[in-house]
Amino acid sequence: MNDRQQHAPVSCEIDGRTYNGNYWVAGMILVVSTAKGGTSTQLGGRSPKALAESLLRTLARDGKA
Repeated sequence: MNDRQQHAPVSCEIDGRTYNGNYWVAGMILVVSTAKGGTSTQLGGRSPKALAESLLRTLARDGKA
């Protein structure tokens, strides 16, 4: 098994501005990171990509994306 998690790009648009980050799954935890910050949450059966987009929106609104 690879020790490094597979990262995937994620983006969202808010008020005409595009925000970018990366996400990956570590066990049952989804991690989203940007150049300015990051966050994580439990997957809980949700789609990783949809949840990553939601977390990225939150980071963007908090000025961390």
